[in-house]
Amino acid sequence: MKRNLLHVLSLLMLASMLLAACGPAQTEAPSATEAPAATEAPAATEPAAAACEPAGTEPIAFPDGGKSVTTAFDQEPDAVVPYFSQMTFAVWVTQLTLVGLGEWDDQGNFVPELAVDVPTAENGGVSADGLTITWKLRDCLFWSDGTPLTSADVKFTWELVMDPSNAVATRTGYEKIESIETPDDTTVVIKFAELYPPWPTLFTQGPNNAGAILPKHILEGITAAETDPFIRMPTVGSGPFVLTEWVPGDYMSLLPNPNFYKGRANLDRVQIRFVADSEAAKAAIQTGDVDWYPNFSEGDIEALEALAPNVVLTVIPGVDFEHYFFNMGRVEGVDGRGAAENEGFCPFKDVRVRKAITLGINRQAIVDSLLFGKTTVPVSQWPNSSWTNTNLVADAYDPEAAAALLDEAGYTLGADGVRVGDCNGEQTRLSFNFETTTAPIRISIATVVQADLAKIGVEFTPIHTPAGTFFGQYVDGGPLTTGNYDMGGYTTGFYPDPYTDNYKCENIPTAANPTGTNWYHLCDPALSDLMESSLSTVDPAARKAILDEAQAYIAENYYVIMMYARGNVYGSTPRFQFGPAGPTSDLNWNAETWDVTE
Repeated sequence: MKRNLLHVLSLLMLASMLLAACGPAQTEAPSATEAPAATEAPAATEPAAAACEPAGTEPIAFPDGGKSVTTAFDQEPDAVVPYFSQMTFAVWVTQLTLVGLGEWDDQGNFVPELAVDVPTAENGGVSADGLTITWKLRDCLFWSDGTPLTSADVKFTWELVMDPSNAVATRTGYEKIESIETPDDTTVVIKFAELYPPWPTLFTQGPNNAGAILPKHILEGITAAETDPFIRMPTVGSGPFVLTEWVPGDYMSLLPNPNFYKGRANLDRVQIRFVADSEAAKAAIQTGDVDWYPNFSEGDIEALEALAPNVVLTVIPGVDFEHYFFNMGRVEGVDGRGAAENEGFCPFKDVRVRKAITLGINRQAIVDSLLFGKTTVPVSQWPNSSWTNTNLVADAYDPEAAAALLDEAGYTLGADGVRVGDCNGEQTRLSFNFETTTAPIRISIATVVQADLAKIGVEFTPIHTPAGTFFGQYVDGGPLTTGNYDMGGYTTGFYPDPYTDNYKCENIPTAANPTGTNWYHLCDPALSDLMESSLSTVDPAARKAILDEAQAYIAENYYVIMMYARGNVYGSTPRFQFGPAGPTSDLNWNAETWDVTE
């Protein structure tokens, strides 16, 4: 749910990796989070044989007078193992408990985590053709239960994700892998069937990509893994903390991992309290019942500023965005591609209707009034990044033009003030449902949008669904994945790598493809193929040109309504001392450094 010059530099850095590997073309990078800066960390000193023993086999017990912090979550995770969840709150817990081979630090640099260094052409980690990536693991890695963490766990993670008996949330990128070889316990050789520039997003864990390594010794042999208790609550991990207790609807407790590769975390315990909403979180911070809340919106900034010094406000510009979108599902598909299981609302098939709805929403007024002017209406789904098409201009509020477009499309005002017109031979009212979560800012914005659209004869009815249901998996009947909605809205972002398969015709969720991430249920073959072509080159300039074209195409067709660019807004108590955070890392990337002052 949540980038700038430093992010640009990190992408260019990884671009240079594949450039060296593939001749005159440059390459691109994406993935999770950590501490150094460039692309390589100094090799770890070879430990003595006696040192290769786990520090413990159980989470470190909370001592009398220990240091503890509590955060508030207003969304309870559905599953902590990241391959089985679409929830940001779930991924935040993952960052504390399970790690990957690499990550992005607060400066946007791609850095090693479980690995000794990041693969490059120079260190032999990236083959000349860009199809083989070799990772070297650190020596003496252990799971929190004392079992060695080896290359076998990396290969097993891929096998679990690709096992068709497991209902993972997505297989994007992992399905591009042809084979994984593990010649020894610390070497992972990944061979791709085709060029895949976003390879750094695989087997790496961040706030916006799922790639934590999973324990083979616990999950091997399990089928329908989504039903296994460990997937929901992994009690053995590799991160700075281990999830030890989860009382549904109440709290989670996490204790230090004795075998974390960076050493013991500073804190003796992290607790997560589940609260009703951001208002409840704000009140709990003021009373000191919780130490921080990670999901305030831009609309909370003014109120949080007024609570200083008892509440510390931290705002980090982000590349996430809040957007509204249309269910574009077509049961018959398009040119033999992308058949959806549920038909989208018929009038949305007309670009004039989509444009009219966009022009009929006063987005700038929403930013100015509800968000206190602390953000902007973005031009595309790649805001605040080097990938933004700077030639585009966001549409201004224009209800007169919106009404004219609806007139042109054949929708005229009825006696009740709602427009009616012919759509595929049937009289259809411009009346539809809009589904989103119960977040207070979303409720407020939807109310304003409802009033705006009523002025142009459109009946927009908000439905506010608990996040766990709204973002539910296909197998659980989630409205977004199954296509059982008219119009929807939520926050997302396309980073660390700019590629997204959200527009891919073949990625519409169905019973045969329940992990599809094209929740727009849109199949536009031209757009689908254009986005896929961004994976055909490792040259960042060529990829930028492709992304510019795609952004212009999406804008011209009004497939989504860009509401506002998100910022990462945190509120905390003065006692909670967290480390540096960045657009692609959030606060959790270096949780082992968290501390408190009493």
